[in-house]
Amino acid sequence: MLKVPQKADFTGHRVYVGLDSHLKSWDLSIYLDDCFHKSMHQSPDPKQLEKYLKSNFPGAQYQAAYEAGFSGFWIQRDLTRLGIECIVVNAGDVPQTDKAQKNKNDRVDSRRIASYLQAGKLEAIYIPDEQMEAERRLVRFRKTNHQDLIRARMRIRSELHLQGIEIPEKYKGWSKGFIGWIRGLDINQESWKYMLDESLSRAEQLRAQQLSLNGALRRLIKKDRYREMGELLVTAPGIGMITAINLLTEIHPIVRFEKFDDLNSFVGLCPMEHSTGDNEKKGKITPRKQKSLREYLIEAAWVAIRTDPALLKCYTEYQKRMSKKRAIIRIARKLLNRIYVMMKYKRPYQKGYN
Repeated sequence: MLKVPQKADFTGHRVYVGLDSHLKSWDLSIYLDDCFHKSMHQSPDPKQLEKYLKSNFPGAQYQAAYEAGFSGFWIQRDLTRLGIECIVVNAGDVPQTDKAQKNKNDRVDSRRIASYLQAGKLEAIYIPDEQMEAERRLVRFRKTNHQDLIRARMRIRSELHLQGIEIPEKYKGWSKGFIGWIRGLDINQESWKYMLDESLSRAEQLRAQQLSLNGALRRLIKKDRYREMGELLVTAPGIGMITAINLLTEIHPIVRFEKFDDLNSFVGLCPMEHSTGDNEKKGKITPRKQKSLREYLIEAAWVAIRTDPALLKCYTEYQKRMSKKRAIIRIARKLLNRIYVMMKYKRPYQKGYN
């Protein structure tokens, strides 16, 4: 009697998928346990990947990984809902050989991710829930709009300078009087007048949008999930509403940082280090950072040394052996340390402590 072939059962086995994502396609590399299976190319569709894995490796446990980037976290969420465990990793934390750097392509990248995933050498980054991510995007958009507003105003001033028009000393900022003065300029060239009026309209539109976004952030920080911590944060010198909501949406919940060094590394206020044996050498501040948080904290540090005598004392001592810029970064690090304690133990800021 002939035996009927039965579908292979992969129960107890693990399938690892390294994913290199692009807008219109994915490159995948697949390992079965510690054996390489294949590399493949597919459309950016989680269901297509699920169908392939469950058809070829029924009963196995599936795990995927990809590098953080423009794709965000939707791939991770969709794969997880489909029963495929998925992590997102920092591209800088995926080990890279010199040979791979000189022969870099999407297939090589996906295989490298899959290889280190099956070896257990990848560390997942924190993935916020969808509400937190949406609120984080809103806060970041406010900063982007602010930068657009600054650029729009700089272009207008540049145009005035280009035409040899001197701004009266009484106009220090972008008041209604200053805008009215620009609109009232007697400009002979119609095209240039039109361009300047349109530039002013664009700047005023961005200003109105900025005010609206500031209002949205004020409402956001009053929500239940942020209110208590927000009220604590603004007790720290230099920490206003904007900086507080940036801190909350980027690092909350604070318990995901086991110790201060983890938070300091995330923000990017730690120096690079090249030490060996008895030689200890620390270099410039690390290029790895959460850019907006680092900027806000350095700005806050300048305010803090004017309002907290203990921090001013530390700053003057640092200045004796380093530049002002390096000294203020040390103060920003101290301020971040205090913020960590405030958030972790729910304590208000206290002045006068080293």
